[in-house]
Amino acid sequence: MSSEPSGPIVTPSAGQLQQPGLARFDNSPIAYGLGYFGLASTTQALAGYFLFYYVDVLGLAVALAAFVNVVYAIWDAVNDPLAGYLSDNTRSRWGRRRPWLLAGLPFYLILFVLIYAVPEAFRQGNALFWYLLIVIFFFETASTVINTNYQALFPELFQGFKIRTRASAYSQGLGSAGELAGFALTPIVYAAFGFEGMAVLFAVMAGILLLISILKSSEDPSAQEAAPLNLREAYGDVLRDRPFWHFTIVATLLSFTTGLYTIGTAFYAKYTLGAGLTAPSLIFGTVFIIAILSVTVWSRLVRRLGVRKTWLWAIGVMLLSAIALGVASNLSVALIGCIIAGAGLGGVKVCREMILASLVDSSLVRTGRRQEGVYYSSSRFLGRLSKLLEALALILLGLLFGYASGDDPGPDPASAFRFLMSVLPFICMVAALLLAWTLQLEGDGNPAPA
Repeated sequence: MSSEPSGPIVTPSAGQLQQPGLARFDNSPIAYGLGYFGLASTTQALAGYFLFYYVDVLGLAVALAAFVNVVYAIWDAVNDPLAGYLSDNTRSRWGRRRPWLLAGLPFYLILFVLIYAVPEAFRQGNALFWYLLIVIFFFETASTVINTNYQALFPELFQGFKIRTRASAYSQGLGSAGELAGFALTPIVYAAFGFEGMAVLFAVMAGILLLISILKSSEDPSAQEAAPLNLREAYGDVLRDRPFWHFTIVATLLSFTTGLYTIGTAFYAKYTLGAGLTAPSLIFGTVFIIAILSVTVWSRLVRRLGVRKTWLWAIGVMLLSAIALGVASNLSVALIGCIIAGAGLGGVKVCREMILASLVDSSLVRTGRRQEGVYYSSSRFLGRLSKLLEALALILLGLLFGYASGDDPGPDPASAFRFLMSVLPFICMVAALLLAWTLQLEGDGNPAPA
């Protein structure tokens, strides 16, 4: 195996990355982005509302919901490395990723529906807790298979700085549009069709888009020429890649902040802002419309300033959003914070994709192997820590503010969710900004022009 990488990340040129025969493939950034739309819409329809549904609508105790979040995060952390390893070492005439994507997609969609389609027999007492725990366990397994394999396609499908910047803009722009649909449309859809109907509609839409994208993605057959590695060999290089883990810690702090915004918005709108039932749709809609519109601006900044400097600016904007949401006392003022959060989110997403892909490229130059699966799964492994932190944040609300559930919100739920949406994100963004400042990318992370 290679020696331990140190110092600046060496970002290979487009010529170093191009594999023989790959030029004949014409992978569409738009088609790939459509798959991101499908994944993001279901992911956020779940992340934004399943806790609210189980805690505030069905009456599950917030402590039990936090426990489910912990189990979810731990199991995700355990199965992520295995999924990445199996993906990289799959050898088939259909490629490394496509067999997993096509086989896992039906399970992913069915389990998503089952999370919201709770049978009447399981809607009371301990049965509700056990139902959620079991279904979320299997859903997370399917989600890991789909997300790890789909994300691992990116560095292989799009090589060279110009096409990668374009593909990142499309995937993150359409991904943000999917998040907009998952966040903003969910309350409207479940108000009209119920939670079960909402889940079915999102599953059908996501399934169609993902299937189109999977079938239109052409993997590089030369990536399968190297003999498969054992688990220790496969993870040996990535475990010694200090710049990668440095980046992933920052990404985890960013993920924790966006996760708090995700799980807290419905509560924040209800208790802190005193807004109506449609307020979460307006809040999420504002955030993701701005994120979508900002992608082009951030992509231009990447080309002008480099990835690292643009990333720092994006994190700084996210820091300002935490302050704005903290001082908001009504929906109108909170929307200013949402505009700022949306702008920062767009930049964070574009830069994260570019940086992670460049780290994968550096591994290719060092080892001569395409190990996207182990890199993306390792990033997700540490990223699962954000779920544990979210669970601790929910428990902290009970300890500091006495919030237990919708039936027992405690004496000051308004301050509880202001704390969740502002104080904790502010602390995380300060730490993320300081850490990101010390991460060095050679040439600001920009490869030589293709």
